[in-house]
Amino acid sequence: MTHGEYNPNFDHLPGNTEDPRNTPMWMLTVISTVLFIVTVLGVAAMYYGAVYRETEGKLISVRSQAAQVMREAQAMEAEVEPHWETWTDADGELVGEKTLKIPVEDAAKIIIERYGSGTN
Repeated sequence: MTHGEYNPNFDHLPGNTEDPRNTPMWMLTVISTVLFIVTVLGVAAMYYGAVYRETEGKLISVRSQAAQVMREAQAMEAEVEPHWETWTDADGELVGEKTLKIPVEDAAKIIIERYGSGTN
């Protein structure tokens, strides 16, 4: 098997040689890797930060909510119109006595009128 003649001119064509300087390629690789890692860590930090803020915002204290419900119920009781309240059992029979529910201000006036005459 014969080969063609060796032509030394082919070795000196532009672009026919390897790049003898590998520093730019290494720098590009290192910078790209660092940039990728920083981006991934930044996105992860933003995600977990958002999850943490959302979780903290959704926590509900049962005690504070129960106290708020109780205060609202007491405020509604104070503003209610006078009415009779009765309690019945499952058969419809009256359980206990009928009670008159009146607003706190009206009750205070009645007590002052009845017992506030200043005589003991």
